[in-house]
Amino acid sequence: MLDIWQHFSYLGLFLILCLEEGGIPFPIPGDLFIAATAALPNSNYFLIVLVVTLATLIGSTILFTLAKKLGSPLLLKYGKYIKVDNKKVKKIEKWFVKYGGFAIVIGRLIPGLRIVTPFVAGTFNVSYKTFWLYTTIAAFIWANIYFVIGKFFGEIVLKLIK
Repeated sequence: MLDIWQHFSYLGLFLILCLEEGGIPFPIPGDLFIAATAALPNSNYFLIVLVVTLATLIGSTILFTLAKKLGSPLLLKYGKYIKVDNKKVKKIEKWFVKYGGFAIVIGRLIPGLRIVTPFVAGTFNVSYKTFWLYTTIAAFIWANIYFVIGKFFGEIVLKLIK
């Protein structure tokens, strides 16, 4: 069974993260899939970081592009249901203009905001270049954090099993 997981782990990780980053919610966060893949005995650091970064860029770019096209109209129409009025929209927009790249990196690293961040960035017309640059930085950091967590706990679990 472990051989099957190891064989398909990178493709599975890519597909799960790509879908999640595209806005499709899963009951288990992608963070745990990164850690689980890293915990495998023969996991490859560079391959995991590459897979996470590419899946993040592809999936979040889909969500970002949808937000660029549909974000403002949806926010104006349905914002009142999530307690977002014009005053809050202006405040968020001003904050995003001031902290654009930094806001993307921080937003992508905070659980619960990772998927919201591309939508907000697209809605407030952050450029693709800025979005890709800072999303790549955040994905790299994210991949490394959960790789280390996976390696650490993976070793503990393997010692307990033996």
